[in-house]
Amino acid sequence: MLTYLINVTEDMLALSLVIGMMLAFLDTYCMGSGKVIGRIGLLIGVIAAGVRAYFTNTRRIKDGWKVGTYGYGFSLGFLVLIIIALAVFGYFLMRKKEKSKMKTAASWVISICFALFTAACLYCSLPNVLTYPFKFDTGGNGIISSDFFLRLGGYLLGMIIFILSGVCVYKLYMRACSKDIRAVPFVTMCIGILLYGVLFFGKLMAVLTTRKIIDDVNLFSFAAQSNNMSHWYTYGLFILAFVTAAVFFIKSFTKKEPFSTKAQHRKQRAVWRSGKRYSLLLIICFIAGILCSTLFVEMNKVVIREAPVEEPVIIKDASGEDKELQVPIEMVSDGHLHRFGYKTEEGNQVRFIVVLKQENTSNYGVGLDACEICGEAGYYENNAGQIVCKKCNVIMNRTTIGMKGGCNPIIIDYDMDENTITVPVSEMVKNQKVFKK
Repeated sequence: MLTYLINVTEDMLALSLVIGMMLAFLDTYCMGSGKVIGRIGLLIGVIAAGVRAYFTNTRRIKDGWKVGTYGYGFSLGFLVLIIIALAVFGYFLMRKKEKSKMKTAASWVISICFALFTAACLYCSLPNVLTYPFKFDTGGNGIISSDFFLRLGGYLLGMIIFILSGVCVYKLYMRACSKDIRAVPFVTMCIGILLYGVLFFGKLMAVLTTRKIIDDVNLFSFAAQSNNMSHWYTYGLFILAFVTAAVFFIKSFTKKEPFSTKAQHRKQRAVWRSGKRYSLLLIICFIAGILCSTLFVEMNKVVIREAPVEEPVIIKDASGEDKELQVPIEMVSDGHLHRFGYKTEEGNQVRFIVVLKQENTSNYGVGLDACEICGEAGYYENNAGQIVCKKCNVIMNRTTIGMKGGCNPIIIDYDMDENTITVPVSEMVKNQKVFKK
């Protein structure tokens, strides 16, 4: 349960705050066009994320990492456009009350920039969240089980927190903009967008530096620190929202607004009162976000009981060189994860795993004890008999072990007969670069 609650809030909480700020700005200052274009951007982002999630989940995208990387690049590009548009039109848009061609043009430009940025950010962040329900591996117990409903409960609670946070920020900023404190939400929104851009820049650099597309030690170090401390970006966005909330609170007690009728006075007081309620609700969401990134993470830590590294039977060729590694079928037919190791001449311990995919079959999954995403971290078997990545805690679908894609083990060539699984030593030598000395 906690795993999916943590993952959803980690993936989406910061974005929900940024989107809430931007939509409030569009609805307040960009007339009717801003409201419509902003919602179109949301819709396009959700649809694009859904399409990407479908193709990713069905493994129909070749070099899927490039698809996500392009998304980060476009997001940062649209961020630059937003900065330029706000610098050129922002002051004019906020100060000019009368309708004019210039204000109409400004509304369209800023609305389109915001919509494109929203769509690109959703395209990058939302697909993971949409695919989580397909990873509710319950150890063969099916969807009518406590395991499934616990995972679903954590997932839905995370969705509620991130949606509620965005709604609270949107409602609070709308009320703040309607009062005479509009500069505060505008400034905090601009800082929030820049802060979120730094987060995305770190994610982009993490991909490019890891794959040596950009070979820069400083950028690699920045990306590592940024991703390891990603929750601090969310905290920063909450604090920016609380600045607006604090100013709103103070003004609600000191601001004296003229009114001609008692009904008008009651309406004004209702706006202040509802703004304070959304501020309090936002504090609750902030506390939930802190718990998801601190206490719940500690509670969700798993003590890994990894399988020992066993020694396969080494078959030599006529010249006495190591030729093949053999694993007796009876040794791995118990349904549990088995790890085997081979030390190359260069001194690298190369590990591969063997696991029975389905009971009462001869269908085995064979691959390296490493994957293309998480490297040599490897896998372990939890108490429910599920094969789990040590680094990212993704549960493997046993039926796909031995297939390329995602966090699956790196595939290797092997042969199998009724009694033995045979792996060429050349496969160990070829893949030794994956494992450190």
